[in-house]
Amino acid sequence: MANTSDYEEESEISESEIEESVEKFYSQLQSNQYKVKRSGKTFRCPFCPGKKKQSYEYKEIVQHATGIGSSSSSRHRPKSKAEHQALSKYLKNDLADPASLLQVAIIRPSPQRNNEEKYVWPWMGILVNLPVWFQDGRFVGDNRDELILKLSEFNPSDVHPLGDHKGHTGKCIVEFGTDWIGFRNAMSFVKHFQSRGVGRLDWGKNKQTSEEMHGWVATELDFNSGGIIGGFLKQHGVLKSVNDVMLEESKRIGSRVTDMTMQIEAKNKDLHEMQYKYHAKAFSLERIMEDNERIVQSFNEDRRRLEEDVIRHQRYVLEQNEKMRKELEYNRRQLEASDKQINMESSQYEINKQELQNQRQKNAEIEQKKADEEVLKLIEQQKREKEENLKRIVQLQKELDAKQQVELEIEKLKGQIEVMHHMGGGKDDSTVKEKIEKLKEELKDKMEEMEVSEDLYRGLVAKERIANDEVQEARKELIQGLENMLGGRSSIRLKRMGELDSKVFKEIAQARNGNDLEATLAWSKWQKEVQDSNWHPFKIVGQKGREEEVIKEDDEKLVQVRNEYGEEVYEAVKTALLELNEYNASGRYPVTEIWKIKENRKATLKEVIQYIFRQWKLQKVKRNNL
Repeated sequence: MANTSDYEEESEISESEIEESVEKFYSQLQSNQYKVKRSGKTFRCPFCPGKKKQSYEYKEIVQHATGIGSSSSSRHRPKSKAEHQALSKYLKNDLADPASLLQVAIIRPSPQRNNEEKYVWPWMGILVNLPVWFQDGRFVGDNRDELILKLSEFNPSDVHPLGDHKGHTGKCIVEFGTDWIGFRNAMSFVKHFQSRGVGRLDWGKNKQTSEEMHGWVATELDFNSGGIIGGFLKQHGVLKSVNDVMLEESKRIGSRVTDMTMQIEAKNKDLHEMQYKYHAKAFSLERIMEDNERIVQSFNEDRRRLEEDVIRHQRYVLEQNEKMRKELEYNRRQLEASDKQINMESSQYEINKQELQNQRQKNAEIEQKKADEEVLKLIEQQKREKEENLKRIVQLQKELDAKQQVELEIEKLKGQIEVMHHMGGGKDDSTVKEKIEKLKEELKDKMEEMEVSEDLYRGLVAKERIANDEVQEARKELIQGLENMLGGRSSIRLKRMGELDSKVFKEIAQARNGNDLEATLAWSKWQKEVQDSNWHPFKIVGQKGREEEVIKEDDEKLVQVRNEYGEEVYEAVKTALLELNEYNASGRYPVTEIWKIKENRKATLKEVIQYIFRQWKLQKVKRNNL
């Protein structure tokens, strides 16, 4: 709302700016920038803050606003006139009191002439004998804007210079609008020219000799006259008396009073309904406030109990943490001792294993050398025996030469058969067999000696297996204890071996359509596939004794995941399969392992214990600093 200081600081206006300023102040009044209505049926004038009287009834403030707005006194500035004209318009159009509307008509300015005299409506004035001059073959004179500027003290709404085929006729029609303000301006226009002796009657007397501009208000006489003036008036106006205009306006006001009365009744009805709704809402709000208060009290009580439970739980957690810390310290010492014992036994095992391997290699070389020597001996001995047999055959043949020719031939064949028989199953063959049996006995002794060495090796292996089982049990306990200790920046972390990396699936989904649900479903599907014991996409490669299982690149499901999701997801599935095959081939479900992040390998028991010990010392230093 505008205050007094703002009002006083506004710049003054001229008479020609009154009409424009009226609309400006009227808009400000409609937007409640100025306070007019007080309480009940009393009003105030926002443009007269220094006036002693500050409270008016509706009729009084209308008279006040109309009086100053239509005043021709020089003590009222143009700005004040515009403000009060706007106030009068606002009171009549926006704050009209139905009981007083019919009384407003008496405030309107009564015409100076007979009420039955008829004027051209909208109110118009006539100017004649305007200065004209001859230019470019035509008569010319002041244009519309120039005439409006010259007549600005009368606030004309428009000016129409009249012309014919020769040009400017030196005549014009001045419009003053259709309201009572326009009528007042028209009357001021008439009085101005009459006071100077240049009115209608003066024009009739001095038409031929006067050089002055003459003016008067357009009436029935001008309307019915011929010529360019009468034609314009008939085209743009009608004849009405002041009483006709007042009667028409009274009818409009009566209709507005009826409409406003009905609106007031409707508003009163709406007001009663709103009051009823207000009381219902107030009652409902009161109940809501009571319920809210009970809810707040219940909430406070629940919060108090919750805080007590939290305190008890914190105390329990602290006690359990202290207990676990002591157990962890005890386990740490046990692990250190176990680690030392394992290291000693492992060192001794390596020494024994190396000695055994050296001895076995040495024994194998000795046995091979002995076997080679025995074989050479057997070959030499068999060669000598064959040579002796050949000599004996030759001797027998010589002894049979003396016999008769036929018998000699028969005996010779028999002898040859006998010689061949002796070579295959004679005494020499049994000797060879005896030597082979002896060699077998010696070989048996050496095999028994090898069995003794194997028993020693198997004993060491069994001892190593027991130690390894103890280490694995210790790792399980460490994993359970480290779940809440390891953070995102730790050099040692827990890794789920055989579990797919969900980030890879999310990145693929984001690159495609940004659907996280699709990524979750795809991850879940292939995690189940990886854990399916019926799916074993591996093959064995390598030589005997050095076989290993590797992924079958042409497996149907692996080809499917590579084609559907790309290389990154394929590598993730492949890695999970290899991890499950190495760490839990029988169960085919992900297992937790302690992992060295930077080196990408499983952490040793010694490294885990060293890490725990360092963390324990850091916590101890922090507690001491506190």
